[in-house]
Amino acid sequence: MARSPRRLAAVLAVAATTALGLGACSPITTMQTYAASDGVRGDLGESIRVENIMVLSSSEGAAGTLLGAVVNRGSEDTEVTLTVDGVSGGVPLSVEAGTTLLLSPEHEDVTLPTVPVPPGAVLAVQVSAPEAGSLTLDVPVLNGDIPPYDEYLPAENSADETA
Repeated sequence: MARSPRRLAAVLAVAATTALGLGACSPITTMQTYAASDGVRGDLGESIRVENIMVLSSSEGAAGTLLGAVVNRGSEDTEVTLTVDGVSGGVPLSVEAGTTLLLSPEHEDVTLPTVPVPPGAVLAVQVSAPEAGSLTLDVPVLNGDIPPYDEYLPAENSADETA
């Protein structure tokens, strides 16, 4: 039993239309912004973004290193303040217009005197800027078991060394 060319063309047209329809309905995930590493990201207004923010600490109550980046996409320099829940005071950061400030011991070293939660938990960090308001992020606390994070763990507290 031979198939007619019209029937074959109709089946192919329906299959092509279905494939196009399904492809158009699927979101393109590579076009979505996401945190590509172990830290978190957040947008503060139109011009300030924090990327890959995380804290490295050996244990609850020990010192911690804050890693990540602060991006200023604006045309004016700005002051961004990081306030960590359970740690007194805030960390002021000056970020020049159109630049990215890297937070690491080799660039802008942000060491927390104590981390009030154990590794594996999250820590509330408020990011604020005068022109953009504030944003609170749940920042992961890692213990540095995974290279290269192990090299960024802060030295033990001096109180621990003297005890």
